[in-house]
Amino acid sequence: MNLVTLNQSGFIEIPEIIRQQLGLDQESKLSLEIQDGKIILNPIKEEALLYYEGHVLVSDAELLTDANTVIEELRNERTNQLMSW
Repeated sequence: MNLVTLNQSGFIEIPEIIRQQLGLDQESKLSLEIQDGKIILNPIKEEALLYYEGHVLVSDAELLTDANTVIEELRNERTNQLMSW
């Protein structure tokens, strides 16, 4: 169990190890709820912004997996489809 303390302004600091485990940084947003007398904090995943750079649609989303792995899986899937014809 991690112990946190409210400061004079009512702020708490989430321990670094927990921030790392949840992928939180100083820009992260959290929802706060009270359930059965307990404070529940949940990270809010912001939707990726899409914008155009020239004629190319670009996202600022963080990749959840390695891009090379995704590309390889898609190539293998497409190769299997073509070979089954």
